[in-house]
Amino acid sequence: MRKEFIQLRRDRRTLAMIIAIPLLFLLVFGYAASFDVKHVKVQLAGRDSPAVRAALSRAGSAFDVRPAVAADAAASRRDLRAGAVTVAIVIGSGGAVQSVLVDGSNLLVAQTALRNIAALQSTRTGAPLPVTVLYNPTLRSADFMVPGLVGLIMAFIGIVITSLGIVRERERGTLEQLMVTPITRVELMLGKLIPYLMIAFLDLAIIVGLGLGLFDVPLRGSLALLLALAMLFLISTLGIGLLISTVSQNQQQAMQLAVLIMLPQVLLSGWIFPLASIPIGVRWLSYIFPLTYFLPISRGIFLKGLGIPSLWVPTVVLVGMAVAIISLAATRVSKQLA
Repeated sequence: MRKEFIQLRRDRRTLAMIIAIPLLFLLVFGYAASFDVKHVKVQLAGRDSPAVRAALSRAGSAFDVRPAVAADAAASRRDLRAGAVTVAIVIGSGGAVQSVLVDGSNLLVAQTALRNIAALQSTRTGAPLPVTVLYNPTLRSADFMVPGLVGLIMAFIGIVITSLGIVRERERGTLEQLMVTPITRVELMLGKLIPYLMIAFLDLAIIVGLGLGLFDVPLRGSLALLLALAMLFLISTLGIGLLISTVSQNQQQAMQLAVLIMLPQVLLSGWIFPLASIPIGVRWLSYIFPLTYFLPISRGIFLKGLGIPSLWVPTVVLVGMAVAIISLAATRVSKQLA
């Protein structure tokens, strides 16, 4: 027992992991991770209606009604497709509700919206509200989960598997042998990254194929665009894995750091829990992970058929992340090989 405590005291990273992971789980599941959506963005279209705004306020506190009114139903559909709003209520010339449009691509937010719309129906008389769910009409879990799994599995390969690359060479003594060969440092990095990039693309093809064939998930957008933007995401995750490998002394430490980075990505990226339900004090952590930006890309291409004009913001962020992370990893590799 005394020997084990001495070893634990000397292995500070393992000791930190033993303490940090339970705290991380407690923070995320107790405070940050929540299925309760507190903000559903609602837009009125056609004309304003104080009566509808008042009914929405009485029906559910989750409704966050925009002050601006969309010109018509077509304008609201464009905002729904871009993800700017979740619910659009089209109001006719007489002030009556003509239709209610709900974005079904985000499953939990859409379910919350429909529950509150049902509560709104209970506050009024007359015919039921004509509700139409767009992009995922039946609110199937597979349509929501499979596009997210594309990013999650690639992140796992990019971070967890790649993190063992250089540290494995160091443990086996072959890193020194590579250092005396004629290859350059750039060639060494490419040699480490390209095999995992190829494996990740093979997994991507398998996931997309099974999603389309086995789970009948629609792919409404461009497969070529999905592959191109997946490449950006993969470069970022591979860079994180390589960076972990350069700061770890052995494979155990590399795996621990990889798990420590993967857990918040899984829980805080919006794959399961909507970002809108995460308190702002913790939500900032979500925006430092590449998966947070790839999920709207994947789901947008699969379910909404979005193109670059609608996805340019997460695309630009992924480009910046890829450049920054790979540059930092290259600097670390260069220092170790110097």
